[in-house]
Amino acid sequence: MKHRIKRMDFNVAYACNLACKGCISLSDFDRRGVESLKDIKDQCETWSKILDPSVISIFGGEPLMHPRIEKVLECIREAWPEAVIRFITNGYLLKKYDPETWFRFGSMEMQVSIHRHDHERFITDQIKRIVEKRKGWKTYRNIVDGHRQLELHNKDLTIYKSKFKRFVMPYKLVNGEITPFNSDPKKAHSVCGNPDTPILYKNKLYKCAPIANILDMGKKYNYTGVEAKGDVAGLVEQINKPESICSMCPESADHSVDHFKKENVHVKNID
Repeated sequence: MKHRIKRMDFNVAYACNLACKGCISLSDFDRRGVESLKDIKDQCETWSKILDPSVISIFGGEPLMHPRIEKVLECIREAWPEAVIRFITNGYLLKKYDPETWFRFGSMEMQVSIHRHDHERFITDQIKRIVEKRKGWKTYRNIVDGHRQLELHNKDLTIYKSKFKRFVMPYKLVNGEITPFNSDPKKAHSVCGNPDTPILYKNKLYKCAPIANILDMGKKYNYTGVEAKGDVAGLVEQINKPESICSMCPESADHSVDHFKKENVHVKNID
Protein backbone atom coordinates (compact mmCIF):
# COMPACT_ATOMS: atom_id res chain seq x y z
CA MET A 1 0.00 0.00 0.00
CA LYS A 2 1.25 3.46 -0.89
CA HIS A 3 1.43 6.14 1.76
CA ARG A 4 -0.57 9.19 0.74
CA ILE A 5 1.18 12.38 1.88
CA LYS A 6 0.53 16.05 1.26
CA ARG A 7 3.99 17.10 0.14
CA MET A 8 7.52 15.78 -0.27
CA ASP A 9 10.83 17.45 -1.08
CA PHE A 10 13.09 15.62 -3.53
CA ASN A 11 16.73 16.68 -3.33
CA VAL A 12 18.49 16.78 -6.71
CA ALA A 13 21.43 19.14 -6.07
CA TYR A 14 23.78 20.03 -3.23
CA ALA A 15 25.53 22.89 -4.99
CA CYS A 16 24.02 26.36 -5.14
CA ASN A 17 24.97 29.52 -6.98
CA LEU A 18 24.19 31.50 -3.82
CA ALA A 19 25.67 31.30 -0.35
CA CYS A 20 22.90 32.43 1.99
CA LYS A 21 23.55 32.70 5.69
CA GLY A 22 21.30 30.31 7.59
CA CYS A 23 20.25 28.31 4.50
CA ILE A 24 18.43 25.07 5.40
CA SER A 25 20.46 23.36 2.67
CA LEU A 26 23.69 24.79 4.11
CA SER A 27 24.61 26.60 0.89
CA ASP A 28 26.85 28.91 2.92
CA PHE A 29 29.18 25.94 3.61
CA ASP A 30 30.35 25.70 -0.03
CA ARG A 31 28.58 22.45 -0.83
CA ARG A 32 29.13 21.02 -4.28
CA GLY A 33 27.79 18.48 -6.75
CA VAL A 34 24.40 17.13 -7.79
CA GLU A 35 22.56 13.83 -7.49
CA SER A 36 23.37 11.65 -10.50
CA LEU A 37 20.60 11.06 -13.00
CA LYS A 38 20.96 7.30 -12.46
CA ASP A 39 20.46 7.67 -8.71
CA ILE A 40 17.45 9.91 -9.28
CA LYS A 41 15.93 7.33 -11.62
CA ASP A 42 16.54 4.58 -9.06
CA GLN A 43 14.91 6.64 -6.32
CA CYS A 44 11.92 7.40 -8.51
CA GLU A 45 11.45 3.71 -9.32
CA THR A 46 11.76 2.67 -5.68
CA TRP A 47 9.84 5.37 -3.85
CA SER A 48 6.99 5.80 -6.35
CA LYS A 49 5.86 2.33 -5.20
CA ILE A 50 5.85 3.51 -1.57
CA LEU A 51 4.84 7.19 -1.46
CA ASP A 52 1.99 9.02 -3.14
CA PRO A 53 2.61 12.75 -2.56
CA SER A 54 0.18 15.39 -3.82
CA VAL A 55 3.06 17.82 -4.35
CA ILE A 56 6.73 17.03 -5.04
CA SER A 57 9.10 19.96 -4.51
CA ILE A 58 12.29 19.77 -6.57
CA PHE A 59 14.86 20.79 -4.02
CA GLY A 60 18.51 21.79 -3.64
CA GLY A 61 20.89 23.54 -3.43
CA GLU A 62 19.84 25.13 -6.66
CA PRO A 63 18.11 22.59 -8.96
CA LEU A 64 19.06 24.61 -12.05
CA MET A 65 22.70 23.73 -11.38
CA HIS A 66 21.88 20.14 -12.34
CA PRO A 67 23.20 19.76 -15.91
CA ARG A 68 20.33 17.38 -16.79
CA ILE A 69 17.51 19.02 -14.93
CA GLU A 70 15.04 18.49 -17.77
CA LYS A 71 15.69 14.74 -17.65
CA VAL A 72 15.30 14.89 -13.87
CA LEU A 73 11.87 16.45 -14.27
CA GLU A 74 10.91 13.84 -16.86
CA CYS A 75 11.85 11.03 -14.44
CA ILE A 76 9.83 12.51 -11.61
CA ARG A 77 6.83 13.14 -13.84
CA GLU A 78 6.92 9.57 -15.15
CA ALA A 79 7.16 8.17 -11.62
CA TRP A 80 4.39 10.35 -10.17
CA PRO A 81 2.10 11.26 -13.11
CA GLU A 82 -0.65 12.73 -10.91
CA ALA A 83 1.49 14.83 -8.58
CA VAL A 84 2.01 18.56 -8.85
CA ILE A 85 5.70 19.23 -9.44
CA ARG A 86 6.87 22.33 -7.59
CA PHE A 87 10.22 23.61 -8.85
CA ILE A 88 12.03 25.69 -6.23
CA THR A 89 14.68 28.09 -7.56
CA ASN A 90 16.33 31.41 -6.80
CA GLY A 91 15.77 32.29 -10.46
CA TYR A 92 19.24 33.53 -11.43
CA LEU A 93 19.91 30.67 -13.84
CA LEU A 94 16.53 30.71 -15.59
CA LYS A 95 18.17 32.80 -18.30
CA LYS A 96 20.03 29.67 -19.49
CA TYR A 97 16.82 27.87 -20.47
CA ASP A 98 14.30 28.21 -23.24
CA PRO A 99 11.14 29.50 -21.50
CA GLU A 100 9.13 26.80 -23.28
CA THR A 101 10.93 24.24 -21.11
CA TRP A 102 8.68 24.90 -18.15
CA PHE A 103 5.43 24.12 -19.97
CA ARG A 104 6.40 20.54 -20.82
CA PHE A 105 5.89 18.66 -17.57
CA GLY A 106 2.15 18.66 -16.90
CA SER A 107 0.82 20.19 -13.70
CA MET A 108 3.75 22.27 -12.51
CA GLU A 109 4.49 25.15 -10.19
CA MET A 110 7.62 27.27 -10.09
CA GLN A 111 8.50 28.99 -6.85
CA VAL A 112 11.05 31.73 -7.45
CA SER A 113 12.46 33.01 -4.16
CA ILE A 114 13.76 36.56 -4.23
CA HIS A 115 17.00 37.15 -2.35
CA ARG A 116 18.41 40.68 -2.05
CA HIS A 117 16.37 43.72 -3.04
CA ASP A 118 19.05 44.90 -5.44
CA HIS A 119 18.63 41.82 -7.64
CA GLU A 120 14.84 41.68 -7.80
CA ARG A 121 14.64 43.38 -11.20
CA PHE A 122 17.00 40.82 -12.75
CA ILE A 123 14.94 37.90 -11.42
CA THR A 124 11.67 39.55 -12.46
CA ASP A 125 13.00 39.83 -16.02
CA GLN A 126 13.65 36.07 -16.06
CA ILE A 127 10.07 35.40 -14.97
CA LYS A 128 8.80 37.80 -17.63
CA ARG A 129 10.53 35.74 -20.35
CA ILE A 130 8.42 32.74 -19.30
CA VAL A 131 5.16 34.65 -18.93
CA GLU A 132 5.49 36.14 -22.41
CA LYS A 133 5.24 32.64 -23.93
CA ARG A 134 1.57 32.26 -22.99
CA LYS A 135 -1.58 34.35 -22.81
CA GLY A 136 -4.34 34.28 -20.23
CA TRP A 137 -2.37 34.63 -17.00
CA LYS A 138 -4.27 35.47 -13.83
CA THR A 139 -2.41 37.49 -11.22
CA TYR A 140 -2.85 37.54 -7.45
CA ARG A 141 -0.96 39.12 -4.59
CA ASN A 142 -0.94 37.32 -1.25
CA ILE A 143 0.78 37.18 2.09
CA VAL A 144 1.96 33.62 2.77
CA ASP A 145 3.39 32.86 6.23
CA GLY A 146 4.16 36.54 6.61
CA HIS A 147 5.95 36.79 3.27
CA ARG A 148 4.81 38.72 0.21
CA GLN A 149 4.01 36.62 -2.82
CA LEU A 150 2.98 37.36 -6.39
CA GLU A 151 1.08 34.49 -8.02
CA LEU A 152 0.83 34.05 -11.79
CA HIS A 153 -1.59 31.33 -12.88
CA ASN A 154 -1.89 29.73 -16.31
CA LYS A 155 -3.47 26.41 -17.26
CA ASP A 156 -0.01 24.96 -17.95
CA LEU A 157 2.06 26.55 -15.20
CA THR A 158 1.79 28.50 -11.95
CA ILE A 159 4.63 30.83 -10.93
CA TYR A 160 5.10 32.08 -7.38
CA LYS A 161 7.42 35.04 -7.01
CA SER A 162 8.11 34.91 -3.29
CA LYS A 163 9.86 37.44 -1.10
CA PHE A 164 11.02 35.36 1.84
CA LYS A 165 12.72 38.14 3.73
CA ARG A 166 13.56 36.31 6.93
CA PHE A 167 14.65 32.69 7.29
CA VAL A 168 14.75 30.88 10.63
CA MET A 169 18.23 29.35 11.02
CA PRO A 170 17.93 25.62 11.85
CA TYR A 171 21.19 25.62 13.80
CA LYS A 172 23.56 27.87 15.69
CA LEU A 173 27.26 28.35 15.13
CA VAL A 174 29.66 27.78 18.01
CA ASN A 175 33.27 28.52 17.06
CA GLY A 176 32.24 28.13 13.44
CA GLU A 177 30.70 24.68 14.01
CA ILE A 178 27.07 23.72 13.34
CA THR A 179 25.57 23.07 16.76
CA PRO A 180 22.04 21.99 17.81
CA PHE A 181 19.97 24.20 20.10
CA ASN A 182 18.57 21.61 22.53
CA SER A 183 15.21 23.39 22.38
CA ASP A 184 11.79 22.31 23.53
CA PRO A 185 10.64 20.19 20.53
CA LYS A 186 7.07 21.55 20.60
CA LYS A 187 8.22 25.16 20.63
CA ALA A 188 10.79 24.55 17.88
CA HIS A 189 8.20 22.76 15.76
CA SER A 190 5.79 25.67 16.16
CA VAL A 191 8.17 28.06 14.33
CA CYS A 192 9.33 25.57 11.70
CA GLY A 193 9.05 26.79 8.12
CA ASN A 194 8.19 23.36 6.68
CA PRO A 195 6.75 21.26 9.50
CA ASP A 196 4.79 18.97 7.18
CA THR A 197 7.41 18.21 4.51
CA PRO A 198 9.66 15.14 4.60
CA ILE A 199 12.52 15.01 2.13
CA LEU A 200 13.83 12.24 -0.11
CA TYR A 201 17.58 12.61 0.14
CA LYS A 202 20.15 10.11 -1.17
CA ASN A 203 17.56 7.34 -1.27
CA LYS A 204 16.41 7.85 2.32
CA LEU A 205 13.40 9.66 3.71
CA TYR A 206 13.98 12.27 6.43
CA LYS A 207 11.62 14.29 8.57
CA CYS A 208 12.86 17.56 7.08
CA ALA A 209 15.49 19.13 4.83
CA PRO A 210 17.66 20.64 7.60
CA ILE A 211 18.34 17.33 9.37
CA ALA A 212 19.08 15.56 6.07
CA ASN A 213 21.60 18.21 5.06
CA ILE A 214 23.20 18.50 8.48
CA LEU A 215 23.72 14.74 8.75
CA ASP A 216 25.14 14.71 5.22
CA MET A 217 27.73 17.22 6.41
CA GLY A 218 28.98 14.58 8.85
CA LYS A 219 27.38 15.95 12.00
CA LYS A 220 26.43 13.40 14.65
CA TYR A 221 22.80 13.90 15.63
CA ASN A 222 20.58 11.25 17.18
CA TYR A 223 18.62 10.63 14.01
CA THR A 224 18.82 8.44 10.92
CA GLY A 225 16.94 8.58 7.63
CA VAL A 226 14.51 5.81 6.75
CA GLU A 227 15.32 3.42 3.91
CA ALA A 228 12.65 2.12 1.55
CA LYS A 229 12.50 -1.19 3.44
CA GLY A 230 12.46 0.57 6.80
CA ASP A 231 9.70 2.04 8.96
CA VAL A 232 8.29 4.43 6.36
CA ALA A 233 4.86 4.17 7.96
CA GLY A 234 6.31 5.36 11.26
CA LEU A 235 7.89 8.41 9.64
CA VAL A 236 4.69 9.23 7.75
CA GLU A 237 2.73 9.00 11.01
CA GLN A 238 5.01 11.66 12.54
CA ILE A 239 4.67 14.18 9.69
CA ASN A 240 3.68 17.59 11.06
CA LYS A 241 4.20 16.42 14.65
CA PRO A 242 6.97 17.49 17.01
CA GLU A 243 9.65 14.89 17.72
CA SER A 244 12.80 14.85 19.81
CA ILE A 245 14.93 15.74 16.76
CA CYS A 246 13.02 19.04 16.51
CA SER A 247 15.03 20.15 19.54
CA MET A 248 17.96 20.83 17.20
CA CYS A 249 16.19 23.97 15.92
CA PRO A 250 15.46 27.26 17.75
CA GLU A 251 12.33 27.83 19.82
CA SER A 252 11.87 31.36 18.49
CA ALA A 253 11.64 32.83 15.01
CA ASP A 254 13.85 35.63 16.32
CA HIS A 255 16.83 33.43 15.44
CA SER A 256 16.52 34.33 11.79
CA VAL A 257 18.42 35.95 8.95
CA ASP A 258 17.35 38.81 6.67
CA HIS A 259 17.98 37.63 3.11
CA PHE A 260 17.25 41.03 1.62
CA LYS A 261 20.57 42.28 3.01
CA LYS A 262 23.61 42.00 0.76
CA GLU A 263 25.89 40.83 3.56
CA ASN A 264 23.73 37.73 4.15
CA VAL A 265 23.53 36.57 0.51
CA HIS A 266 26.65 36.08 -1.57
CA VAL A 267 26.06 35.47 -5.29
CA LYS A 268 28.69 33.00 -6.49
CA ASN A 269 27.52 32.44 -10.06
CA ILE A 270 24.73 33.60 -12.36
CA ASP A 271 26.14 32.12 -15.60
